[in-house]
Amino acid sequence: MSVDTAPDLTVARRLLQAADTDIAAFFGFFTDETRFRMGNSDIVTGRDAIMAWVGQYLGSVAGMKHEVLEEFYNEDTAALQVTVTYTMASGASFTLPAITRTRIQGDKVVEYLVYMDPSPVAEAS
Repeated sequence: MSVDTAPDLTVARRLLQAADTDIAAFFGFFTDETRFRMGNSDIVTGRDAIMAWVGQYLGSVAGMKHEVLEEFYNEDTAALQVTVTYTMASGASFTLPAITRTRIQGDKVVEYLVYMDPSPVAEAS
């Protein structure tokens, strides 16, 4: 299967697009069993817990934009190297490097791990 047609890679791309444009659609990819972790934070399990964690993390963020630099795919897992530009409510903006590792079953995300240092977002809040 080519990378361009890999369904799991397509879901991983749609997940990031939703994070940038429609946060309700972003959360729609998760289930009550989804495992989520950002940086060195503890793993959060379940859509409601993920929504609460992300809501707190993005409290002062007015917008985000992900740019995919590289994509990797293996069986049910996609990894994307990205840069994320955060625009804060204050108008300040900055860009951070990250890797997202997304495990997918069907069209749902069962595990979403984000490898980045989220401290600049917390410090800008």
